[in-house]
Amino acid sequence: MHQAIRVVNALVGEDLYIEQPCLSLEECLTIREHTRLPMVLDEVITGIVPLLRAYQQRAMDVINLKISRVGGLTKARQIRDLCETLGIVMNIEDSWGGDIITATIAHLAGSTPPEFLFTSTDFNSYIDVKVAEDAPARKQGRLPVPSGPGLGIHVDEKILGTPVLTLK
Repeated sequence: MHQAIRVVNALVGEDLYIEQPCLSLEECLTIREHTRLPMVLDEVITGIVPLLRAYQQRAMDVINLKISRVGGLTKARQIRDLCETLGIVMNIEDSWGGDIITATIAHLAGSTPPEFLFTSTDFNSYIDVKVAEDAPARKQGRLPVPSGPGLGIHVDEKILGTPVLTLK
């Protein structure tokens, strides 16, 4: 924590956010006590209970809502809705991904009121493998929401290879 405090204090006066400087919520709270810079919590936001705990302790200004980190799209939507109720602004993203996760992010971000969406991430722009040619791509700084059934994209299953598991 002593190193994080030094780094945070060296950044005072800069127009930036501090993203989860320590591993635990308690450690991040200590850093928050030593800075006026806005803080983003990330990996400690794993569900509704950790979110409420962080909110009650005024631990952050923004959260990174990572879809897979919280257990999938349904749970992410529940957390997103709770953040709207509590007035918490969000980055909507995931731990990593390609076309499929980018389409998922686009849908969740696109259904979030703009005043609660800080940013979202188009992970498919960081990789070379395309599994859906119609996956959303950033245009003028925005990620369009695909239309159509499901995620609104058409996955080329040949690129995915042989299924590891098939359920009947």
